[in-house]
Amino acid sequence: MSDGKLKSFRDLYSIRQGRIQLYRRTFQGTQYQSDSWYAYFKIPGEKPIRRSLKTSDKLEAESLAENQYFELVQKSKKGISLKSKQFIPVANAYLRDCEERVIRESSRPQYLREYKPKKLKSSKLIIEKFLIPFFKDKSLQEITDFDIESYKEWRRTYWISGEGSKVEQVTYSRNGSKVTRPKRAQEKKEPAYSTINKDLIVLREVFEYARLKQMIHGKEIPVIKNLKRPRNLRNRKSGLSPHQVRHLLETLANRYYQETHYRRKRHLKLVIHYIAFMCLTGVRVTEAKSLRIRDCEVFSRKGKDYLKIFVRGKGQSRELIGLQESGTTLQKIVTYHRENSKKNGWEYSDDLPVFVDQYGTPIKSFAGSVDRGLADAGLLYDKHGLKRTAGAFRKYYITTALLSGVDYFQLAKQCGTSVSVIEQYYSELETFHQPEKFVFSHALAGVYSDQQH
Repeated sequence: MSDGKLKSFRDLYSIRQGRIQLYRRTFQGTQYQSDSWYAYFKIPGEKPIRRSLKTSDKLEAESLAENQYFELVQKSKKGISLKSKQFIPVANAYLRDCEERVIRESSRPQYLREYKPKKLKSSKLIIEKFLIPFFKDKSLQEITDFDIESYKEWRRTYWISGEGSKVEQVTYSRNGSKVTRPKRAQEKKEPAYSTINKDLIVLREVFEYARLKQMIHGKEIPVIKNLKRPRNLRNRKSGLSPHQVRHLLETLANRYYQETHYRRKRHLKLVIHYIAFMCLTGVRVTEAKSLRIRDCEVFSRKGKDYLKIFVRGKGQSRELIGLQESGTTLQKIVTYHRENSKKNGWEYSDDLPVFVDQYGTPIKSFAGSVDRGLADAGLLYDKHGLKRTAGAFRKYYITTALLSGVDYFQLAKQCGTSVSVIEQYYSELETFHQPEKFVFSHALAGVYSDQQH
């Protein structure tokens, strides 16, 4: 047994027929002598392992050494690594594994990919900005349930009174170059429960990666529970009334008529189509992004045309039926694409995403256009000061469907969510609403249909 940093071992003796050696340290070149006991384990078929027992009591040291020896033997029999792995190299190895998986799956259709570049980017940010600075060089076995709870509190106060509060500008890497930007509004306040829970999901994935690579035993993984939102804290989503939807479309229609720039005018037309489609189908923003024209099918029943849509989102797929006007809206979108394909020299196909620009390129996000439209209509913020997003169109659809007599269970299946989520976050039924007096198409009639011919 040797150690370059030590001059000698004192009080050295063996137990378990020499398989465990106990000793204390005397440091080279100093008069310092450690009172803590250390153990030197000889596990059959393994390299020797040295561990600190963190006690100065001899009898307690023997007991701890016996227990650790038994655990090490069991790990060895199960093929689990006996060396303690530090959090930083394990987290980085997890990221490299994710990168390799993203590359391998890059040729598959997006909806079939388990590892997506967006998720990798998010995981990398969480690990490098929060998890590594907190857990640092701790070994995986040293991270306890208490450490997890401490992380939650540390993360909750990071931007308020922690390290983030001292930062005025955020620096990060983009395509190999350093980019600096001012702190965003959300980086000046306490993060949402869902934000911290995303961190915990990534942390669980790091531990699961370590378990699968036999770096840690399942029993050594700490309990990582998501934060639960207090029952009295309800985060209702901002919606739009029929009158507000009509006003929004009228505002965009006026902009459309007044716009003289060809490309901006064509984009405005697509934005109007987008809002109408989202209101009439209730699909999620992420679902609309991956939706293709071939996923939509118009069919007739009792003399009326309906639109059936096959959507994928949140790791699941489902079929939904859009409201009656949705088929007409889809046809307007198809006509829009056919016109653009002829004018700009690209080939139209039913394999195209539903929402592509005038050059046939998929649109990544309508967020900016929706924000401008809502701002122009004076609807960007609701009466509670909450900012509206494209998610307001889904809430509009859900509330309208409930007012039209659709029951919660049928609507939950249609929307790919649960009854409780609809009740808590989406439905906004007031006592003055009268379902029998409400006709869904009134909000879109005229202003949308007439100006789009």
